[in-house]
Amino acid sequence: MPAGDDAPLVAQACRVWPYDTALELAAVAYALPDSGKPGERALRLVVAVLDADDAQVLSSKVSELDEDAGFALGEGGLLLDTARYDLVPGDRAFGVVVRNTARGPSCPDRRYNDALTLYLRDGDALRPVVETHLDFWARVAGEPCSWARDQLLVTEEAAFTLAVLPTARHGMADLRVQADVVRLESVAGSDLDTQTRRRETRTVRYDGHRYDTGVLENGFFWHHDPEDP
Repeated sequence: MPAGDDAPLVAQACRVWPYDTALELAAVAYALPDSGKPGERALRLVVAVLDADDAQVLSSKVSELDEDAGFALGEGGLLLDTARYDLVPGDRAFGVVVRNTARGPSCPDRRYNDALTLYLRDGDALRPVVETHLDFWARVAGEPCSWARDQLLVTEEAAFTLAVLPTARHGMADLRVQADVVRLESVAGSDLDTQTRRRETRTVRYDGHRYDTGVLENGFFWHHDPEDP
């Protein structure tokens, strides 16, 4: 792996590829030299497919992550997703989830977390083909940080799952992105909360280079502001 023995590891995840036990998947993030304190570090993320016997790197992808007020990576912040992402017959992708531990603004209108990237092997490289987040939250009505008595606060949270469809474009299977949405309505000064659930979906298709996630509207396709028509 590109990280040297003296590179301070920030987060890591490893597991045997369940569909071929001769292979191992790994995701490792480490801080670059003189990159500052936690919350201000320049990080390098290495994702790799290894030979399970001798740990030889067979395919890899290196990218950079910069921490700031809105993003920080903590221990346990990398997860491997080995669901059945059969995008091409005989060519299964795997995912890496990067979890953000930064507090962010105290009273946001929206926030998101759990950045998922799906990778396919391409010789000695790993090619990212899908990028989205998996967890979303949005304020619909009210002000969560300045409640007046009897004020109505409405929020929605969505959890994404991806499924492979039987249809395809440009040789790659279409993906169904499903948002399981929980809507919570609360009244300040009252113990009565109302919770409702709904499900919304979008289909994401391969454009010849990567999956076009524009239809997800930056992940918030499921959310509609009260002012929207």
